[in-house]
Amino acid sequence: MQYHFEVKEEAADEISDAFTWYEGQKEGLGVEFVNLLEGYFNRITENPLLYPIGSGEERVAVLKRFPYKVVYGIEKETIVVYAVFHTSRNPEDLER
Repeated sequence: MQYHFEVKEEAADEISDAFTWYEGQKEGLGVEFVNLLEGYFNRITENPLLYPIGSGEERVAVLKRFPYKVVYGIEKETIVVYAVFHTSRNPEDLER
């Protein structure tokens, strides 16, 4: 099955903030973060059930090189990224 892919505005903002922060730490590091994230997005699109279910119905992919996790769900024929969440943040912030 071919899935559509959507990144919610809040998740896009989190990606942008992380990119800006990493680029401020070291030139090119933000690009590495985004490239790694795109790889995860591709794997999720190819196999949406690859990563385990976290709380509720949402799935969670933990990034290996950066302290972030991708929180996503499957809504009909669309994979929806709800958050790109720094692992040091309070998990209760994810609850909607």
